Amino acid sequence: MAKEKKNSKKAKEVSVKTWATELLGGAFSDIKVSIGKKKFNKRVKKASKILTAGVKKSAIKPKAVKVAKKEKEKV
Repeated sequence: MAKEKKNSKKAKEVSVKTWATELLGGAFSDIKVSIGKKKFNKRVKKASKILTAGVKKSAIKPKAVKVAKKEKEKV
């Protein structure tokens, strides 16, 4: 069961990365002609990796911050 959770996180990360790669590739297709297909694909892949780096971190739930209790006032 632990493997299933790990695989689903990895699958989510990969799917987001491929989505970002396709989106960037389509947005900057005019640059592809000027610098070449190989260089363009390499740069788009690097950019999508940087942009989707937060996906792995957001999968971890943030810890709740404890609020300090006010000291009781002495009368």
